[in-house]
Amino acid sequence: MKIIVNKYKFNRLLSLINRQLGIVFCAIAIVLSGCVKYDTGVNFSSLNYGEIVEHIQLGEQLNSFSQNAVQTWVASIEQRARQAEGKIERLTDRELQVTIPFNNAQDLVTKIDRYFNPNLANTESGSKFNSHMQINQSNFLLVVRSHLIYDIDLRALSIESSDPKVSVASDNFVDLDFSLQSPWGVKNSDAPGNIVGVKTTNDRQMTWQLKPGEINHIDAIFWLPNSLGIGAIFIILISGGGYYLKYRQLPWQL
Repeated sequence: MKIIVNKYKFNRLLSLINRQLGIVFCAIAIVLSGCVKYDTGVNFSSLNYGEIVEHIQLGEQLNSFSQNAVQTWVASIEQRARQAEGKIERLTDRELQVTIPFNNAQDLVTKIDRYFNPNLANTESGSKFNSHMQINQSNFLLVVRSHLIYDIDLRALSIESSDPKVSVASDNFVDLDFSLQSPWGVKNSDAPGNIVGVKTTNDRQMTWQLKPGEINHIDAIFWLPNSLGIGAIFIILISGGGYYLKYRQLPWQL
């Protein structure tokens, strides 16, 4: 959805938004300046390491509006990235990438909350973006079953106006995606209200297209290899093999 306003109204609207809410700045930039592609991905490399990667591509029409507003919005993203122990990289004039490493599932939940739900000292704006992630894990010695539940409230992106000078162009839309990647693949659960995800060709990644103006519910299951369990089995096999080579029989054969 796209809302077309003049430059004065754009700056006036921005003055009403709390500058600490970077996601709200993104929302205003999206609906006021053209199509923006906003991808957030959680990539698990292993049970004990992964990265949150956020890729933002800004529409060309953004350059025709206030550059101060754009710089303030980018600065808010940089601040939230630092709070989550991440970094931001400017790939081009209209393309950003935020990378936030995490050590385990609990660390992921903490940093997602720290990045998307920063503590605000000043709450001048009534606009809110809320997200809540929960990951439940079950250890099966060699593998760990992980159940991810992620609720993303994008109702702040829904802007209504009775001003006849504000027009809505239905031929333009906001492209918001969330993806999850795991070494052993991702499965979409059958939970009610769950958004249907789309798998990539290698089945290691699943992507959900989020709907602005709604509460989006993501429910997925993925498996991760347990390096500690695999290492323990490997040590047992090596020890048993060494014992057999020395005594020509296994310990339980005595």
